[in-house]
Amino acid sequence: MKGGLRIMAHLTGRTGYKSLIDRYNKFPQGAPESETLYEILKVFFTEEEAQLVSMLPIKPFDVKMASTIWNKSQDEALLILENLASKALLLDMNDNKKQMYVMPPPMIGFFEFALMRTGGHFNQKLLSELFYQYIETEEEFMRKLLSLKTPIGRILINEEAINKADEVYVLDYEKATSLLSNATSIGVSRCYCRHKAEHLNQHCNAPQEVCLSLNNLSVSLAKHGYARLIDHDEALSILKTAYNNNLIQFAENVKDDVGFICNCCACCCVALKSVKKMGIPQTISSSNFIANQLDNCISCKKCVSVCPVGCFEIKVFNGKDKVVLNSELCLGCGVCQRVCPINAIEMSKRDVKIFTPVNTVHKLVLEAIETNTLHNLIFDNQAMLSHKFMAAFTGAFLKLPLVNQLLVSETFQSKYLARLIEKLG
Repeated sequence: MKGGLRIMAHLTGRTGYKSLIDRYNKFPQGAPESETLYEILKVFFTEEEAQLVSMLPIKPFDVKMASTIWNKSQDEALLILENLASKALLLDMNDNKKQMYVMPPPMIGFFEFALMRTGGHFNQKLLSELFYQYIETEEEFMRKLLSLKTPIGRILINEEAINKADEVYVLDYEKATSLLSNATSIGVSRCYCRHKAEHLNQHCNAPQEVCLSLNNLSVSLAKHGYARLIDHDEALSILKTAYNNNLIQFAENVKDDVGFICNCCACCCVALKSVKKMGIPQTISSSNFIANQLDNCISCKKCVSVCPVGCFEIKVFNGKDKVVLNSELCLGCGVCQRVCPINAIEMSKRDVKIFTPVNTVHKLVLEAIETNTLHNLIFDNQAMLSHKFMAAFTGAFLKLPLVNQLLVSETFQSKYLARLIEKLG
């Protein structure tokens, strides 16, 4: 009996966190349940906060909606929302001069935000250790994230590696300089990956103040000290620093209103390390360029050391080392071309253009279709019994083989997807 009481107490103490995990797993990215995840959430949330956040919709909401969902006064709800936003567990932003909030995913989201500044609200060394265990050791989280057919991020070509003749074919959303020029606001933060690695004594010497947030995301992060707002010239200077340190540009996988540009190193970046370790580079959306090795290569091996996913191998021919390119693994970042001393690498346009979603809602809908979670996205107010019922009913319907085939068909996506995106946007 005493043992049973201990078990009940253990489970009761995790109720709010279990609800929050269940909530995250109703959506495409998800967060596989594990003991480590419980420990991570306990650092971020009180048990009551976890329970409250588990009730929130994934779409932007205001104080009035939160107060209704939580059955609290608007003043009480506002205090809770502002406290969560101050810890970057919620993002607050102005939409048509109205204060709105949105629940970020774990990645790219509140996991990173916690380490995008020095100090702050949390024990960052403890979080770094827990993140390493959950993301890099247990692996299920990253395997699920990297299995999305519509990736969360995409590689940007190093613009200095583009041939002059090809520049006219590169669209604005494919260039970091254009994304910065078109941004309404730009923020810079500390790199989550290298900051985490520093706490683990595993970091490299690449600069850390190079993580760029754009548009509404930069404003929300800067409001609470997780980013510093900068002008366009400083942003371009940071990009140049990233180029000089052979960092890879990794942006949100959308064309419009891009939220971030990370400047990544292969030794610390969680995504690049996981891709290389798991052997699934196609799950990061590559640029529309691909590396080609020319006949004048002297096998100096500089490309070997900078390639983020190991495209270049050293093989022995007639007793001599020779660098050989496996272009099937190429992400199209162009860093190899930049370091080649004799221009023996050329970045060429891919034969088939890489698909990029229009905006965040478009990306989220595609991911929801791919992961059979579209019903949760449509009926996402879990505090309403009608939404719970319709989500369950619609989910069962959408999983029928013929219906699922229709959802992923080009006919459905061309005729009906735009209306669904407009409804959810």
